[in-house]
Amino acid sequence: MPLLEIDQPDKKSPFLFTEAVTTAAAATGSDNQSKDFHSLSKEEQNVLLDHVASEFANDPKAMERLAAKFLQEVTPNDFNTVPVQPQAGFVCKTKVEQSKTNKYKPGTKVYINICHAEAIPRPPVANEDEIQKALNADPKATYRVPLSMGQARYDDNSSSLIMDACIHTQPYMRAERDLDFRLYIIELAIEFVEEIESVDLSREFTMPNLQSKGTIPQRMLRLPKPALISAVKKHKPSIKKEQLIKSEVSINKKGDHLIIVVPDMPSVNPSSWTLDIEPSQILIGGIGSMLKTIKLPQLIDVQHKENEVKFYKKSKELVIQLRLIPRRQFL
Repeated sequence: MPLLEIDQPDKKSPFLFTEAVTTAAAATGSDNQSKDFHSLSKEEQNVLLDHVASEFANDPKAMERLAAKFLQEVTPNDFNTVPVQPQAGFVCKTKVEQSKTNKYKPGTKVYINICHAEAIPRPPVANEDEIQKALNADPKATYRVPLSMGQARYDDNSSSLIMDACIHTQPYMRAERDLDFRLYIIELAIEFVEEIESVDLSREFTMPNLQSKGTIPQRMLRLPKPALISAVKKHKPSIKKEQLIKSEVSINKKGDHLIIVVPDMPSVNPSSWTLDIEPSQILIGGIGSMLKTIKLPQLIDVQHKENEVKFYKKSKELVIQLRLIPRRQFL
């Protein structure tokens, strides 16, 4: 989801849309939208549309209902102002090839800090095929990584432009270990800088041995309140008792691993429920029930070879062993 920087309200920000989002927005009929929606700034309208798109990915059947109600009922009071302190990650160094204004000369050095924060919305849940479509610039790709671009900064002698591109910690961790995904994030950040600063940047870049160029400042973001979508959803359907995960989940640390035990799984047939493991949480769904979210006390390495999942049919227990990411990686 694109994010709003409240300290630059007059500045046009780039928002990346998929064909599905624009089609859904058109389906609601712009002439039928309320005056409250049109009273919002262009940035607020865009961030709301992208917020709805993220919900559609999780609940496709709700598209028509959400588009018809949500976009007509929102006001500026439906946004929260959130302070965010990005954490340093890695740096991309490139240069200006051409400027559409006289602000930058060709050859001006540009440093893009790729940083991360838990407060930034995470990408929608997607399978690996969808992620690969995005990495390969497939026009039909629906996966995207929300990115918040900070204000332009300059080094001490004002000869280099510095930009801070902040994403959620989850995709950042994948960018650390997946070169193709890292290149995707860098390209996304470069496109944002080009749009904001009206420049063309070189794709021949280097990656200095730095976590950040300069100190990354705190920023204030305008985000839709979490209750926006739930406020217009219909009442939740009743869930049969046997479909629920009834008992408490246990999480224990054993050496370099987390051991998660989920008792009373909703079925002895693993094909009837889903399991999605993320760096900071586990999502379990079963036989049409709502997703159960298990928050993890420490980030784990999703792709580590020692990760293991076992299901015991007799006791209906799901035992998950996950390799922890050493804390020193965040120092």
